[in-house]
Amino acid sequence: MINSKEHYDLMDQFEKGFYYLRLDKEERKLWQNGIIYQNGETNNLFKAYREGYALGKVVERDEV
Repeated sequence: MINSKEHYDLMDQFEKGFYYLRLDKEERKLWQNGIIYQNGETNNLFKAYREGYALGKVVERDEV
């Protein structure tokens, strides 16, 4: 998912919603290790946001 359009769209949504955080990104080679943002707090918030998004997709799929 890291290099997919869905991932980039999710990052855009996150950055629009949390525009007041430090949003400096790490090099893409670190993204595979779960390190997307340089700021640790921002990175942890994004990972929680991404997990919530994934959970929402599962719930939606199971309700159909």
